[in-house]
Amino acid sequence: MMFNDITIVPVRTDRKAAYLAFSARIAEIYREHGAVRVVDCWQSMDADDADFHASDAMEGYAAGELPDLRKLTGADDGETVVISITEWPSKEVRDRAVKAVVVDPRIQATMDEVPVFEGRRLIAAGFDVEFDLR
Repeated sequence: MMFNDITIVPVRTDRKAAYLAFSARIAEIYREHGAVRVVDCWQSMDADDADFHASDAMEGYAAGELPDLRKLTGADDGETVVISITEWPSKEVRDRAVKAVVVDPRIQATMDEVPVFEGRRLIAAGFDVEFDLR
């Protein structure tokens, strides 16, 4: 069964290029260790969160009160919320890969780099894929 690691983190909008370069390097390492795909999604500032909810779901919320990812992550006006999805063929492959990735010298070398986001603000979890319509 497919397994996804999903992370959500606010990133300084002016650091987008640095984040994407970092993510591309890390994604290649994950792919070498079995990841099927790595996707980074940048929150569109043009979309209104209310557009994604049925009118019944909006009842009880005043304008601007609907919970959203910006509020969840504490993103400020100079930040964009990024959702990163790493797809694995199975949880077993993912678990083996993570053990190898954390000791990979290329990953270890990133510890000395200027961070492209604040790790303490990262939200992460693993998910079994139960439905996938393509």
